[in-house]
Amino acid sequence: MKLLTLHKYLRLTPFDTFTEQGRSDERYRRVVLSMAANVMSRGAAMVVMVMTVSLTVPYLGAERFGVWMTIASFAGMLMFLDLGIGNALTNKVAQRAAQHNPEQLRKVISGGLGFLFLIGCGVGALLMALFSFLPWQQLIKVSNLLLHAEIRSAALLFAGLFGLHIFANGIQRIFTGLQRAFEGHLASMIGSVVTLLVLWLAARQESGITVLLTVTLGIQSVASLSLIFLLLKRGQFCFPGLLSNIREEAPHLLHIGGLFLLLQIGVMVGWGADSLIISSHLGAEQVAVFAVVQRLFQLVSQPMSIMNAPLWGAYADAYAKNDKAFIRTTLKSSLTTTLAYTTIVAMVLVFAGGQIVDVWTKAAIQISLGLLAAYACWAILEAVGNALSMFLNGCGIVRQQVVHVVVFSIASIAVKFFMIRTFGLEAMILGTAVTYAIITSVAYGWFFRETLSAQMK
Repeated sequence: MKLLTLHKYLRLTPFDTFTEQGRSDERYRRVVLSMAANVMSRGAAMVVMVMTVSLTVPYLGAERFGVWMTIASFAGMLMFLDLGIGNALTNKVAQRAAQHNPEQLRKVISGGLGFLFLIGCGVGALLMALFSFLPWQQLIKVSNLLLHAEIRSAALLFAGLFGLHIFANGIQRIFTGLQRAFEGHLASMIGSVVTLLVLWLAARQESGITVLLTVTLGIQSVASLSLIFLLLKRGQFCFPGLLSNIREEAPHLLHIGGLFLLLQIGVMVGWGADSLIISSHLGAEQVAVFAVVQRLFQLVSQPMSIMNAPLWGAYADAYAKNDKAFIRTTLKSSLTTTLAYTTIVAMVLVFAGGQIVDVWTKAAIQISLGLLAAYACWAILEAVGNALSMFLNGCGIVRQQVVHVVVFSIASIAVKFFMIRTFGLEAMILGTAVTYAIITSVAYGWFFRETLSAQMK
């Protein structure tokens, strides 16, 4: 799919799917609609992200803001607790949708969501019990001892919200599998608009971390929950027979989700633990610095995520129908576009990022050129890796990803602890980027090369 021909697919009327070309065009049409909706959704989310910093850092201060960001980062770090069911649902739903069997599709969606609801309730209760006993004063180092009570309260609140988030994320995964991710993105956009309004009101009252967590995580989850009414209206989800559907689908989803679970655990270790590592070694104030840089470089990653995320469902549909020409053409376009865009924008941010952060945080947080350069390298590699993972997930190449991620996670944790203790934050990020580049090149350029080629020839 060439960027210059996107307008061809920006239409509400479906293409004729009785021909191979028509099926390819219909996949691209849904991808483009998802991209357009994702632009609006991510645009609204980025406004929330920008305003989160500018509205709250002045009254929270760097340390309390760092505490908030550390606890909020648990959402990404703990997503493996859905047992991989969310990702398994994407592929299972895509396969059932490709078979044009409404009854089987309804069973998968109903059983899958019912199972995720039970998992979410169990995870929420488990985390609340665990967080009650964790030594937060050691996990999140702060100079103000009065913050310890607020940290514990915020962690317990997060536990409950995260259980809801697991179920809400599962609904979004359903729409990805249906190649109707654009509807999920529109719901997220509405959630972001409401979040921004409530966040502004909360900041005016100088609300604490617990309120800010409720606003940012809770409202988005509720927005995703509203999508279940669309599934009910279309007859793709039903309450009658829900328990039998759960019993029927749970074993299959656990089998598929097992590999995704291992993959998510690896991602949690390799990607999600950064804030906790920084907080435990350098303190919550340095987490604030890291969080601001991370959000700045979303200008690199988010546009490419918008382009590549809808391709998961398209790859899965093409894989189910053995359309290798579509997979080959789409993957090449995705990787080259991602690399070109991220390299250009990352270089701009390296030289302009310091001034942007000064204005953004009202000079409350200072960013070094070395930190910007290190994160630029990581942002480019991460975006290209994400583009590749959409292809791998859609084609069911999960075992190889698990091997890659496990090796990277083990190596990166060792590198992160050594670098941050010896050389500091910049070295930790750069060391992670170099480790990822080496391991990814060896894994997919050598060991798993034939597996990737088989999906395109």
